Amino acid sequence: MTDKEIRINKYLSIAGIASRREAEELIKKNKIKINGKNATLGQKISLDDIVEIDGKKICSFPKKKYYLLNKPKKTICTLKDRFNRTLVTSLIDDNNYLFPVGRLDYDTTGVLIITNDGELANRLTHPSNQIKRIYRVRINESLSNKELLYLNSNNIYINNKKSNHIIEQVNKKSYLVTLTQGSYHHVKKIFELVNKKVLDLKRVEFAGLTCEKIPIGSYRELKKYEIKTLKNLVNLN
Repeated sequence: MTDKEIRINKYLSIAGIASRREAEELIKKNKIKINGKNATLGQKISLDDIVEIDGKKICSFPKKKYYLLNKPKKTICTLKDRFNRTLVTSLIDDNNYLFPVGRLDYDTTGVLIITNDGELANRLTHPSNQIKRIYRVRINESLSNKELLYLNSNNIYINNKKSNHIIEQVNKKSYLVTLTQGSYHHVKKIFELVNKKVLDLKRVEFAGLTCEKIPIGSYRELKKYEIKTLKNLVNLN
C-alpha cells in the first residue's frame, strides 16, 4: 500500500462520476472495472490503475461544475429511471457526468444543487454536518395551536430518529419547516403525526442558497464565493 492509494468510491467521487454512496451502487452493479476486473466495495487503487465505467475509461478528472436548479414538479433526482420520467440532470446543458446533491421527491420543487463534485455532495448530505434546509409547506387544513406546539416539541421521531426542526406558520394552511437533517419523506411524515396531508412542498433554502430569482425549471452556475461558502460549511479545503 502506498500513500497514493485511495478507496475506489472516493476515487469516483473525486473524478466527478458519482457521490460516494452512488459509487457504491455502481460497484454493486458491476459497472466499474479496475484493470479489466470488476471493482469491489472498499477496494483501494492507485492513480496508475485503469478505471472504467460501463466500458469507458476514465481518462482524467473533469473540471468541477456547480449548478443551482429550481426543480420543477414531475422530475426525479436519480441518474436513471425505468419509467422514463424526466431526470433533474437532463435539465442542465452540460455534457459532464452530473448528479444532484441529495434528493427531492417527484412532485417537490425548489432549491437543488447539481454538480460533479462527489466529495462536496457527500459532505453536504451527511447528517453530521447538519446543513440547514427550509421548506414551504401547504397542508389540507391548518394546525391547531396544540398541534403546532406538539410538532415543535422535543418528542418528535421520524424514521426512528429524533427530528430536529422548527415549524412556523406563514398563513392559514402554509408553514415554513426548518431542518438540519433529511430522510425519506421527512416533512410529510412530520405532518402525518397529526393527521395532516401535505398538498404542496417546496424547498426554499438549502445551505444558505435560494432560488428567488430563478424561474421554475431553470438554473444558473454557482458563483465562486457561493462554492467557497459551501466548502467552508463542511470543512472542505
